[in-house]
Amino acid sequence: EVTVAASTTTGVYLLPPIVARYHARYPKVTLNITILNSHEIVEETLNWNLDFGLVEGDASALPQGLRVEVFAHDELVLVVSPKHRWGGLPAILPTDLRDGQLLMREQGSGIREVIEHALLLHDVQVRPLLTVPDNEAIKQMVMSGVGAAIVSALAVQRELTSGDLVHVPIAGLDLRPELSLVKRTDKQLSRAAQAFCALLHSGTESEERL
Repeated sequence: EVTVAASTTTGVYLLPPIVARYHARYPKVTLNITILNSHEIVEETLNWNLDFGLVEGDASALPQGLRVEVFAHDELVLVVSPKHRWGGLPAILPTDLRDGQLLMREQGSGIREVIEHALLLHDVQVRPLLTVPDNEAIKQMVMSGVGAAIVSALAVQRELTSGDLVHVPIAGLDLRPELSLVKRTDKQLSRAAQAFCALLHSGTESEERL
């Protein structure tokens, strides 16, 4: 049995094919996967409730007592409805985000922390139009014409292709947060958990037999 918590981006968009390969290789192992925000994942990991967690954001800001392994990078993009006033622009400036257009995740979300930190480097503090603790709800609201959102590119590939959403670049803003595996430094992972970690890092099946 392997118990994992993942941030929304990782759990919804990256894990499914990895889980499928893992189950094909180790069909007798039960995977318990929970979707939480990054702050909650860190707390659950430190409290011994998880084998490991998968978080998004600046790994250097995590508390002591955790071992951190970066396994991928996300890409965040600003999206709007085609009818939004930014929809036809080649790009906007970070300062344009001051006007209360953004829908954002709740406090404790790794993506929100990444966005706020990146904008502070441009002396921009954002006052969200709405705070919504669900990426899919944010996406649906933006498609309906409610504001704008900075989300994982993985979450909006289909909508960008169909034209339901438009990507508007933000000039000079670096939004490629780390995706990291975190576990307690004093926790010994089972062979089943180690095999999952190996598959996560490599994207290929581990040759180890359980």
